[in-house]
Amino acid sequence: MDGLSLSLGVVSAVIQTYTAVTSAYDVYLSVKEFPSTYRELRTAFMVERYRLEQWGEQMLSDVQQQRVDKDHNLALWKLFQTVFDSMWAAFQESNRTLEDYGHIAGVPKSGNMSDLELLESMQISVKQPPKRSVIGLARTIKFVLRDKRKMEHLVKELCYWNDSLDKMTDKLAQESMRRRLRVNFSTGNVDQLEQLQAAASLLQHRDLEEMASARTVIEKGYSSETPSLPPDATLAPSAPSRAASPNPEENFRLEMNQLDFGQNLPFMTDQTRALATTSRGESIIVDWRLCRDDTWRRQNPKAFRQRTENLTRVLNSDLKALDVAVLHCVGYLDQSSTVTGYAFRIPPEAKPGQKPMTLHSLLTNVSKTSDVPDLGERFELAKALTSTVFEILNLGWLHKNIQPKNVLFWPKPGTKDEPNYSKPYLVGFDISRPNQPGEMSEKPLADPDDDIYRHPDYRAQNSRSFLPSFDIYSLGIILFEIGTWRDVGYQGRRSTRPKLETHHSDPRFIEKVVMGAPVKDLKRHMGAKYRDAVMACLSQQLDSIWDAKRAFENPEARLRYFQTEVQAKVVDAIAVCSA
Repeated sequence: MDGLSLSLGVVSAVIQTYTAVTSAYDVYLSVKEFPSTYRELRTAFMVERYRLEQWGEQMLSDVQQQRVDKDHNLALWKLFQTVFDSMWAAFQESNRTLEDYGHIAGVPKSGNMSDLELLESMQISVKQPPKRSVIGLARTIKFVLRDKRKMEHLVKELCYWNDSLDKMTDKLAQESMRRRLRVNFSTGNVDQLEQLQAAASLLQHRDLEEMASARTVIEKGYSSETPSLPPDATLAPSAPSRAASPNPEENFRLEMNQLDFGQNLPFMTDQTRALATTSRGESIIVDWRLCRDDTWRRQNPKAFRQRTENLTRVLNSDLKALDVAVLHCVGYLDQSSTVTGYAFRIPPEAKPGQKPMTLHSLLTNVSKTSDVPDLGERFELAKALTSTVFEILNLGWLHKNIQPKNVLFWPKPGTKDEPNYSKPYLVGFDISRPNQPGEMSEKPLADPDDDIYRHPDYRAQNSRSFLPSFDIYSLGIILFEIGTWRDVGYQGRRSTRPKLETHHSDPRFIEKVVMGAPVKDLKRHMGAKYRDAVMACLSQQLDSIWDAKRAFENPEARLRYFQTEVQAKVVDAIAVCSA
């Protein structure tokens, strides 16, 4: 047998065994009558089934099969076969429990049947999809599920082999598959989120667990908001709602006298931050915010308080596995009924009392070549911000104020003022809100230099409610600025940096000034993939995707479809960029 025939034989065997394993998954998932205490196990099977499916789409495509060659890929495909054989063996081991009960269920014992014959007796084929539904058979195996320990052992073993398959792909492919996994299982259903959290904990999927935990807080908090209070209600301190937090004892409300601001008390205005020290000597930064119209806050104080507490809980969570570039929130303060500040710990790499720099200040203070970060640093910055915005949207939350003034840096350790571009931090969450129908969409204070980063449909006099695509649009402007390393309002030669004679107040400023030669010129600076990602953000095509008149089953399905498009057009495209 020549090398090519041998290679094709291995590929065929891998695909056949892969089909058998996915069909075995489907048999278990066809059992609808899972005991209530087993629901997290069914979710665990769904997670591992989806992981395998995503791996198959990545590695068993026609393009991948065409790359098989005896000198380079044959050994890898033999490893695939070993893993799938092990997966099948795990199912077979579990099926022995089924065999033990077979005489009760009317399922034939395997006897001396081969694996293939046993598969066929179970209405599963390794060569083609089952000709008949497996639902009837699935009902006969439901008492396998009575042994919870065996089911846990099986799904953990399947998880182990899925991990092994993932490790045979490159890092970028692994990260992309994990993003798709989180998007697929993000939901607004609290019961499903709690099952997902338990399943993820069982399988040690830390990113899924954190995502489910954070979104549970958001969804419970949203359901507990009461936006119909009388206008004369006050913002008196109140205990956190039990429905809003897994731990009702938590209270993140801070008082002004608990913090030492030094001699300079914070001034109540938009985008003002103040460093302070807690009674325990811990350095924090307080991010103060006002909104343009505080009517909703005044008329619905309890709802506003609830939203503030819920966001604080989310930002207080451990989100490291999601790789979200945000500071750790320790509480919130009220200067007045309409001015709120979020208190964040300064990052561990910062010195006590050390002030941060903003991306805006770095973009507008370029006087020499050394002020422009290296290409690799700009790519890493773009990746961090893109991933952060994407994950926040996937949690069911809208930021609504993404701009360079809300991106902070601290100096690199051992330097005086050299920004640590690899560790940006996104702040400015005060007007953010859950992505829920009918939610009040507060606006920030009007400022032409800030409004330039907002979607034109959100700047218009009769603006529409904020959409997830508006956050992506704002992200696109920042990505453009990172690529050119200049303020978007300055499109002249870097040596003179003359300001264009255009009006920033024009809602179509970006369309008129940037969406022509400047954005297309990004290819020269950052490459075609980066340019295409920026154009996808700014072209407003994602608005059309969100507004598409499709029969979505629920809001989660709509967000899932939108996020899948954003991942393909923006996040994954930025992720592959390198210097």
